[in-house]
Amino acid sequence: ANGHILELGCGSGWDTVDLLSTGCKVIATDISTRNLAECTKAVPQADLVQLDNGKPLPFANASIDVIVASLSLHYFSWDVTMQISSELRRCLKADSILLARFNSTHDYNFGALPTTTEIEPNFHQVGTSTKRFFDETSVRTFLQGWDIQFLEENIIHRYEKPKSVWEMMVVCSSS
Repeated sequence: ANGHILELGCGSGWDTVDLLSTGCKVIATDISTRNLAECTKAVPQADLVQLDNGKPLPFANASIDVIVASLSLHYFSWDVTMQISSELRRCLKADSILLARFNSTHDYNFGALPTTTEIEPNFHQVGTSTKRFFDETSVRTFLQGWDIQFLEENIIHRYEKPKSVWEMMVVCSSS
């Protein structure tokens, strides 16, 4: 209670509604002004910030209690992806939580196909955007230095087709 949740990639506000119901202060972010407008309609009381997850976050060191990133950290080269991991750790308080979902390399319904153009290993041009797909090794590399509480590859049914994802809960260690 009274904590601060940072939601990276709020989209139309599906998760924002549930996050606000926890009684915490939620800062919902997205790069898309269209998504932020949709989120405002769904959750008018949300604090919204437009930002690019691939750039340094505009939050103080150790200022966030929980970060939620559901399928919002996969648009970047590997170097930027690893910078994001460091940036998330910088913003989280010691012993705070990151809840995240990443695209799986088995996500064939949403672009993890040999027919897409591979820019770098597991980073593809899919239509007009780029998408990173994670295998267990790359997830664990991203999470190096975090205390992994839960890590599992799953199928979710949130979209028109089944989606293969890695789901995780990790703690920002106090060291």
